[in-house]
Amino acid sequence: MDGREELRSAFAELLEDAPCGIVVTDPDGRLQYVNETLNRWLNLPAGTEERPQRLPELMTGPGKLFYETHLAPMMRLQGFAREISCSLEVTTGTPLPVLLSGVVRHDFEGNPVRFDYTIFDARERRLYEDELRAARREADELAAIVRTSPNGILRVEEDGVIKSWNAGAERLLGRTFEAVQGFPVQDQIRFEDHPDWFPRAVETCKSTPEAVFETVDSKGQSFEITVVPIEEREIGSKRNYSIVLRDITDRKKAELRLKVAMNEMKHRIKNTLAVVAGIARQTLPAEHLASFTGRLQAMSKAHDVLTSEGQKTADLMGLLALTAEEAGGAERFRITGIPAMLPSEQATSLSMALHELTTNALKYGALSEPGGYVEVACERLEQKDGLLRLVWQERNGPPVVAPTRRGFGSKMIDTVLKFDLGGEVEVDYRSDGLRCVITFGKEADG
Repeated sequence: MDGREELRSAFAELLEDAPCGIVVTDPDGRLQYVNETLNRWLNLPAGTEERPQRLPELMTGPGKLFYETHLAPMMRLQGFAREISCSLEVTTGTPLPVLLSGVVRHDFEGNPVRFDYTIFDARERRLYEDELRAARREADELAAIVRTSPNGILRVEEDGVIKSWNAGAERLLGRTFEAVQGFPVQDQIRFEDHPDWFPRAVETCKSTPEAVFETVDSKGQSFEITVVPIEEREIGSKRNYSIVLRDITDRKKAELRLKVAMNEMKHRIKNTLAVVAGIARQTLPAEHLASFTGRLQAMSKAHDVLTSEGQKTADLMGLLALTAEEAGGAERFRITGIPAMLPSEQATSLSMALHELTTNALKYGALSEPGGYVEVACERLEQKDGLLRLVWQERNGPPVVAPTRRGFGSKMIDTVLKFDLGGEVEVDYRSDGLRCVITFGKEADG
């Protein structure tokens, strides 16, 4: 084999195994040649009769239409086509996205005799473009949120220079971005009680994910300010911070109105309880008066706990601390266990039950003796879906004898607690000290 034959063989091998598909058609699109690379990509059948006969037959539906209406006329009119994006059918496979370029070959008289096409695998490019479009959509959505947000949203460099300022900031602060761009944020947003608010927020962000504080401007507007570091940045550039300003003036006014209403309700309930106590003093026999007014006072203390900060829940440890004061202090009333938050109904009922137990201990039980005391433990029963159990155990008191009849206190503990707490009450009149176990529903959220 001479040098020319070797060169022709090398060219033929290069053509068949080229890193791209190569197709040759006549001017009417009939296939004259398809290289091995494209045959392999499309898994084309070997038999001549089953193989596609024209270039558009290799394409998916949209590609066929585009070939007839655009690609073929383009080739004839301008003599070439550049990087046409389309998809080719793959036998027993998913369509292959490609980029197709073509050039027209002419005879000596200038008539088109052959159309040569190169076809490049565009799967990675299509994937990149899809990801780029998704990222662009996400960026557009986020930008729309920032543009339309009623809150002021700023991007500020670590030295305080304002880089961006949305329409919400313009509405809240009454200045356009052009008027504040490039100026220190502290000069444009001033708070008398926080003159150095931005440097302090930056310092806070060194140890916490964000800095949040509330303040009031010179016009009496209340704001909640959130400062968060923006982690994405170019190498060597300054760190930027996102600042969100929320106008909470209406919320603060509503909180003030609620606080006033809560205080008014608190006073009315206490006055009502005082009136009930006064009626009781004039109506009840002396032997029942002390126990009845004591129960009213227990209910009043539980109410104070629930309304001290407008809460809908009460801390169990707080209720036990009130009971400890009634029992004579920490030496006479020893508390152990876990904290738990109780709904208002549970807190009121449990407070009255603790009062009954304390009154009984002061009259007849461990607290009636100088060295006697009460141990109260609270635990969470994880094996029973988080139920709470409170154990009252009296120590160093006089010998205990089971009562021959049930008084009001016993009935209240047994009946009311079961109804309000949704739990069980077990009372054991041990000779060495009364033991009462109260198991009740799960604690409140928050």
